[in-house]
Amino acid sequence: MANGMEGLFVGNSGLRAAQNAINTTANNLANVNTKGYVRQQVVFANMEYNFFKNAAISTQNMGLGVSIGDIVHARDVFLDKTYRQEAGRQSYYEAYYNAIDEVQGLYQELEGTAFKDVLYGSGNARDDNTSLWAAFQLLAENPSDSTSQSMVIQRSNLLLTRANAIYSSLSSYQSQINIQISNDIDKANDLGAEIYALNLEIQKIEAGGVETAYDLRDQRDVAIDELAALFNITYSEDATGIVSIRVEDQFFVDETKHFPIGKQVDRSTGYVTPYWPHLSNPANEQYTPVIDFTRPISSEFNTDVGEVKALVQARGNGLKNFAYLEGADPDTYATTVGMSVMEEAQAQLDQLIHGLTTAINDILCPNTTASFTVREENADGTYKEITYKNVKVLDVEGSNVGADKRIPPHELFTRVGVPERYTEITDKDGKTWYVYNEEDTYDCKTVEIAGQQYRIWDFEKGNGTVSIDYYDAGGNRIPGKSEEKPYEQYETIGKPKYVKQFISGKWYDVLNPEYTLETASQYTLKSLGVNDVLENQVNLFPHMTQTGEINYQMGAAISEVWNAKNLTIYPGSEAKFNFSGYYTEMIGMIASAGSTYESRATTLNSSTIALDNQRGQVTGVSTDEELTNMIKYQNAYNAASRYIQTVSDMLDILVTSL
Repeated sequence: MANGMEGLFVGNSGLRAAQNAINTTANNLANVNTKGYVRQQVVFANMEYNFFKNAAISTQNMGLGVSIGDIVHARDVFLDKTYRQEAGRQSYYEAYYNAIDEVQGLYQELEGTAFKDVLYGSGNARDDNTSLWAAFQLLAENPSDSTSQSMVIQRSNLLLTRANAIYSSLSSYQSQINIQISNDIDKANDLGAEIYALNLEIQKIEAGGVETAYDLRDQRDVAIDELAALFNITYSEDATGIVSIRVEDQFFVDETKHFPIGKQVDRSTGYVTPYWPHLSNPANEQYTPVIDFTRPISSEFNTDVGEVKALVQARGNGLKNFAYLEGADPDTYATTVGMSVMEEAQAQLDQLIHGLTTAINDILCPNTTASFTVREENADGTYKEITYKNVKVLDVEGSNVGADKRIPPHELFTRVGVPERYTEITDKDGKTWYVYNEEDTYDCKTVEIAGQQYRIWDFEKGNGTVSIDYYDAGGNRIPGKSEEKPYEQYETIGKPKYVKQFISGKWYDVLNPEYTLETASQYTLKSLGVNDVLENQVNLFPHMTQTGEINYQMGAAISEVWNAKNLTIYPGSEAKFNFSGYYTEMIGMIASAGSTYESRATTLNSSTIALDNQRGQVTGVSTDEELTNMIKYQNAYNAASRYIQTVSDMLDILVTSL
């Protein structure tokens, strides 16, 4: 009788085990389309055995049935880490390629309305109705022809309009990238908060060692997958089920807290940069950035991972123009403007326009250098003498004039912040000089002094110097008040461009770190325009000598400007290009970079899909396999049921027989 009752227990265990297996299989089938769901597999195990005795050749035991030994959460941690790493890298290259593709689209090289058409056109001046080059070729034939003069002015306007449209579009796209960066930071913080909350729930459920929080773990893994596409992450799980995550080598989630990423907003541009609030002191404007750009971007250093990094890199930190490229330090450029496709595109386009407009203006209104002294007297008889040394002035003798015979002549391209190209100054001898209102650029160089780098004024780039001596009423020089400094015409909110600094026993003019360039003084796209005086009266275009003769040499010189190879595509490059060649090289560089990033993004996308498919083979639910299991477990359930019925019938016969 006892053995019979044990038979019922054995049948009951089989019945319960099969029922649980059916429930697990049904759960798998119900979640076949659930994102991130990992299939669960039943592992059967023997229940306890009752010991009877030791026989000569074996131990005699009686089994008590079957139980659910475990429900396996099928997942390959190595595939997960590899997939997340490659997904982050693929996101980086895809995001950066999208920015490059936007730049390529703005120049419309493949749409038949390329920017080059308004710059250089077909190369045939007679058949060309759009390009500035063609207009100047016709002007060179007869500089006094009002039709040709008018055509030059019209096409100059067209060129600036098209160039400004591209430049403004680049700026607008930077703003779009900035919005995406802000949204990605919000998304990352939401994911971090979700992961932290899931950590606590998983720990709570699994603390007793009885139950495993499979569904919560699946949700957490999905969140980690999404976070890995945004930033370069590393993670680890402890014995209690808590997953700690580092973003760019800093803790983002640990067992005690979630450390959200902050947004440092630039006051002038509105650009958002991710930083760590818990490691920063915003009150003192001390920020610890999340993303480190000091290391080279490469797979070797694992620094080419994460969509946010690509977006911040592509966007840059503001609008850039020729001043950030022309004469810049190659190493500094490579780690700043040269890293950003948007900033580099802006700087290169602006350098092209700057080079063209200044070259033409310099022929119409040629400059030379001169030194002279100006006396400024006070009412009490004291005075000071200001000596200009090697400053740029109008070359009066070499100047051409328009119909008004005006000196200085009218320049073709003007600056918004500088109404006149020259300032008229009379020296102490009564001679008039027309001092060139220079552009405000970084006329400095980087030097190393006593192991530190300084940006000091470079006399080769600068517009001469000015020295000031003070005198009393008797004409005696006042000692101790003299000063000599670079001749700079602009200040930023009262801050001088260069400050005297005593370094290693010598005085240097060091660039003021608080100084920002006065872009309105530059021949840059944001402040360039065609001279409205010439637009209103084209015959004022400088086209003849001061004696009234038509200057064909000037026309030829402007025509030759297009062939002069004076532009370099980036600092440190030895190759020089004319305007047409520069544009071709610039577009070629963008296309080459685009091809490289697109190819890498495509390859990584295929790799990521393959890895995800491999993960799916481990974690995914196969309806065919699950239905097969369902039939198997149903048969097991039916077998256990019939077994119980048979044992029950046997016991019934035994009881009634007695």
